[in-house]
Amino acid sequence: MDDLTHAVAGVAHVEKPYQEGQLHIRKLEVFRQPTEQTCTEAKAKLKMWQTERNGLDRWTLQWFLYWCICEIESEKKRCDKGIEKAQALVDESQIKLDEENEKIRQAESQNEKYAVDHRSLVKYREELTELLDGLFKEMEKEEEDAVKAAKEQMEATKARLDQCKEDAEKLDKVRELLDKADKSMIEAIVELRESNDKKSVPEGQVFFPQEAYKAIKEARELYPALPGIPQPVIYDKKPDETGAFYSPMQKYLWDIRHGLSDIRKWCDVEALALMDKEHEAIVELGTKTDAWNMARRDIIKQQQQA
Repeated sequence: MDDLTHAVAGVAHVEKPYQEGQLHIRKLEVFRQPTEQTCTEAKAKLKMWQTERNGLDRWTLQWFLYWCICEIESEKKRCDKGIEKAQALVDESQIKLDEENEKIRQAESQNEKYAVDHRSLVKYREELTELLDGLFKEMEKEEEDAVKAAKEQMEATKARLDQCKEDAEKLDKVRELLDKADKSMIEAIVELRESNDKKSVPEGQVFFPQEAYKAIKEARELYPALPGIPQPVIYDKKPDETGAFYSPMQKYLWDIRHGLSDIRKWCDVEALALMDKEHEAIVELGTKTDAWNMARRDIIKQQQQA
């Protein structure tokens, strides 16, 4: 008992810096997400330009129409310019993404110096708790007020931590669903671009990917507090940063996707707040558990000396 008590005390100092390091890593992963989305969008735009350019080198209806009006070469140049701009966006976003990944790698590497001692702390604390549980059962004696108070504080902190984890897991699931919807929206836009909007959609309605719809619906059922997506109402026929124009249906999906991105950012803010609460509860639980064990140890030692 004394050996385990001293072992816990010997490595307890790593609890806070280790958990702070883990919190920092988790926050960096949240901060990386917008860069991942930007990179995904840039790659989608590059793919659309490449597909359009490839269509000008084959016997397609698109090729024939441009051939009829003698604009094959000018269209090829337009596509080449679009590809160049889209590739620049991909390269730029990939550099930023690599930088974000490197930050995470460095944070993980720095926190590794605490990881071994923290694993030992968890092991020693669990062994001491189990040992004291057994000794108290053998004593067949009611817990004294000091022990009861320490246990109640520990259990209250654990309940708070469990609630934080439950809320965080639910929010993580929502964020996964929104990412799934985002991916589906991108794929749908690319598909519409490649098929020239040839979708069987009733008049007055728009094409919306079923997978994205299901993911958004499930996310709302899981987390009713999610903000709504502003409904696009105006079709603004302007090119994007690569010079690409989009049909009303494609532009509608882009606008919905940008609305999803805003909801994802809202979720990230909520997740960061929960991470802070969870971190605080984790460190506090370790302290309260040690205080509870110390109170029980003192009672047992008093019994042994009596």
